[in-house]
Amino acid sequence: MGERAEDAKEGIWDGTNEATALQRYQTLVNGIDDGIFQIGPDGRFVALNDTIVEMAGYKRETLLGEYVSFIFDENDCQQIEQEIAEQRTTGDRRNETIKSIVHTADGNRRPCKLRLHLLRDDGFHGTVGIVRDITERTCVEDIAGDRETEQSRHRSEVTFRQLVEHLDQVVWMTTANMRETLYVNSAFEEVYGQDRERLYENPETLLEAVHPDDREMMRKELDKQVDEPYVLDYRIVQPDGEVRWINDRVIPIIDDDGNTFRIVGEAMDVTKRKEHERELEDTQSQLEAATEAGAVGTWEWHIQNDKMIVGPSFARTFGVNPEAARDGVSLDQFLEAVHEDDRDRVVAEIEETVETRGEYEAEYRVWNANDELRWVVSRGHVESDEDGNPVTFPGALTDITERKRAELQLERASEQLETLFEILPVGVVVADRSGRAVEANEMAKQIWGGDVFDAESIEKYEQYPAVWDESGDAVEPDEWTMTQVLEGAEMTDPDIFEIETTDGKRRLIQAKGMPVQDASGDAIRGVVTISDITERRAYQRKLEESNDRLEQFAYAASHDLQEPLRMVSSYLQLIDRRYGDELDEDGEEFLEFAINGADRMREMIDGLLKYSRVETRGDPFEPIDMNVVLGDVLDDLQIQIEESDAEITTAEFPCVKGDINQLRQVFQNLLSNAITYSGDEPPRIHVDADDRGEEWVVSVRDEGIGINPEDQDQIFTVFNRLHSREEYDGTGLGLALCKRIVERHGGEIWVDSEPGEGAMFSFTLPIGGGHGTCRSDTD
Repeated sequence: MGERAEDAKEGIWDGTNEATALQRYQTLVNGIDDGIFQIGPDGRFVALNDTIVEMAGYKRETLLGEYVSFIFDENDCQQIEQEIAEQRTTGDRRNETIKSIVHTADGNRRPCKLRLHLLRDDGFHGTVGIVRDITERTCVEDIAGDRETEQSRHRSEVTFRQLVEHLDQVVWMTTANMRETLYVNSAFEEVYGQDRERLYENPETLLEAVHPDDREMMRKELDKQVDEPYVLDYRIVQPDGEVRWINDRVIPIIDDDGNTFRIVGEAMDVTKRKEHERELEDTQSQLEAATEAGAVGTWEWHIQNDKMIVGPSFARTFGVNPEAARDGVSLDQFLEAVHEDDRDRVVAEIEETVETRGEYEAEYRVWNANDELRWVVSRGHVESDEDGNPVTFPGALTDITERKRAELQLERASEQLETLFEILPVGVVVADRSGRAVEANEMAKQIWGGDVFDAESIEKYEQYPAVWDESGDAVEPDEWTMTQVLEGAEMTDPDIFEIETTDGKRRLIQAKGMPVQDASGDAIRGVVTISDITERRAYQRKLEESNDRLEQFAYAASHDLQEPLRMVSSYLQLIDRRYGDELDEDGEEFLEFAINGADRMREMIDGLLKYSRVETRGDPFEPIDMNVVLGDVLDDLQIQIEESDAEITTAEFPCVKGDINQLRQVFQNLLSNAITYSGDEPPRIHVDADDRGEEWVVSVRDEGIGINPEDQDQIFTVFNRLHSREEYDGTGLGLALCKRIVERHGGEIWVDSEPGEGAMFSFTLPIGGGHGTCRSDTD
């Protein structure tokens, strides 16, 4: 059945231009037995199919521009508003059925079933309703029961709060008398420019933001009893003086006894809509004026005596005297207004229609009476006498200038998109839902070494020789990125394959993809981008090899220096023991310098060893309870803390994912530095953690001597010191080691500081599992 449906779809739309497709679409919609209408955001009809026009018994022109209340009763309109509000709030396609009554032009009432669907792309643009006449199967009493069921769905305040906190619209809830604000979402502060906490204290503080001309009206609204939904438009003045229009939908929540126990509302900034409505009114006036000036008209050409009889507006469109056109003028006078590049074609089509006695339709350009170039479409037919001789040629002409401009703009946009498609620096492949490759840009062909994108289905992907980069296993047809995309997956994490190109070369490619979905959420197209990362991977491997060699060198150098350093230290200690009493004051000082220098060198070598082993000697990452790690560090620093009279406070820490020993080293270095550089006052240090969603930001804040901004980038480099050893002891490796450890964990480290105002060192760590899965031991 799916293949037949697809074939039918292609049969209707494939190979058609926009005008033909629109005509077929309108034929399809008008042929449906159900009534279909579209209303704009303001609740007015903007489109109706033939079925609902016939059902209501009004002319289409009468219904267009009217509110839905023109044919639906008040209770039905309330349900329509509530259903639209529910769909806009939850984002769900509820497909709920509303039983309603259509009031017809002849005064009858027709029971119907109504379903609503919102029109969305980058915002709310209106609603489509589908109406089914159920006169023979229902009665009015059934409707009241269903309405009561619909109203019962709005009672959960907890669900209400969870759904609306992140919306751009202001959503609020009060008691039935509107004297107490029970809830208002965070959008209130953005739209009204007020602190929502004040609204909880006193709902009337809202009046401070209301425009002075609307304030008295709003005061009355706060005092009224709300028994049924209604919509209120008013103006507010934001703190910067800007006036904005607000559309507030007020809905009472009814309990089982039929009493109002809550009132909820949805307030939207509709300033742009108000401006658009004003523009629309201006456009409507211009359209009416354009119609009077000749945008639309009819004609009747009496072929035998060559008389074109048209109305005044039609005549002015072609620059013909309206008085003369009323009595009839030659066809040539109208043809003179046709654009010179279209005139011969129009004449030929008219002559052919007269000769064949057939139907006529033509698009062409025409100069109107104001020398403006307009696009028009003419439709007509030839009427013959009993002998088959052409007698009259009636028809109608419509101004399609705006549509043609839109078509031309769309064509230009399509050309630009096609150009962009071809010049993108990555390969792009598009496939239909079966997996058939329908398009590939030049870069994709270059990557594969030729146009190989001729697979007719996913099963045919076996023709592409490729293996997985990590495992070396062959890539099966159902494993390709395009296959996953056509199943609805958004492939943002790239697949990496090694492919064999048409010229036999091996290339490493990276593939990402996204599905193109229909209204039901099914993938109808797949778009995959591919990048050649062969050179990048080769460079990365060389860099990794270079880093490995550097680490090995650092390790070997620091390790080999240990032996001569031990010998130097041993002999210095031997000299001190044997000859220390015989040395004069200078000799003792020289010996002390030598011993201290050897000790510092040992510390530097130990630090360099730790630095070189961060990547190669680290433990695997696992969930870690940072509270335990911090507690161990504070125990290790207990002597330094007591001697300096330091006060260290900590927040509750998260479970993170990492190397427990290396993270202990980070905390120890940062806390030890905070104590050391505290200045003359006892150290006051606070350790905190902030949840940023995908990661934690851990901070160590002190009140010490601070760091100059121009020195803050240098302190994380190896052996870089801002103070002499006489001022502060150290090797200049501690912060460099912290930086390397944090980067191994996929994070970054930085400092915020000013001289004399303390410093805050911060670093990011990936979030681990829940607290129950954290490792808390130090084994």
